[in-house]
Amino acid sequence: IGLALVFCLGFFGCQKQENEQASQIITEKKREILENLVLKSNDGTELIINQKPPKEHNNFKNIEPKKENIFKDLIVTSNQDNIKVLLFFTTWCDPCKGVVPHLENLQKQFEGQIALYGIPIDDLVGEVENFKGLMQVFNEENNVHLPMVLDENRARLFNALGGIEGVPLIALYDKEGKYIIHYLGAIPEEMIEFDLSQNLAKIKAR
Repeated sequence: IGLALVFCLGFFGCQKQENEQASQIITEKKREILENLVLKSNDGTELIINQKPPKEHNNFKNIEPKKENIFKDLIVTSNQDNIKVLLFFTTWCDPCKGVVPHLENLQKQFEGQIALYGIPIDDLVGEVENFKGLMQVFNEENNVHLPMVLDENRARLFNALGGIEGVPLIALYDKEGKYIIHYLGAIPEEMIEFDLSQNLAKIKAR
């Protein structure tokens, strides 16, 4: 089943204070259509991001256009034959810290069948002096072992998405790179496990 979320512009993220949310308006620019964008993970994996061209809408001017789930238009592949789990997060978001151990549990449970990648966006939604140093401290303080995508191409992906609607945001892509689902917020581990199991079962049934 899973939680279907409507993608929207802007960034709604958790703050250091519990149960508070803040919005930061992202100025909409002409979006780049991604073609063979390489995101390098610190475990040596290269994720290849492609994007389907956006659909044209023939809306009347007085009718608000339907907001799209842009994650659905991405194709995420690598040299590994497994499901890709992308975690967009910030280091100052407590729910983000809380979801990491659950994702690492799933990584162990589905060993070899899924690949987990953290995509931090601290420097994309605010000013950060030493981004890689910040990430090293975050990993050490929170005992985080998941592979991280820290290269500059994160900004191109973020801009192509028009920002993201909040963190933590988890997006799943199947072995062929096709979109499965994405979740916003502190999602129960069991929900992600169910969606992973369903997708893997479909693959076995083919």
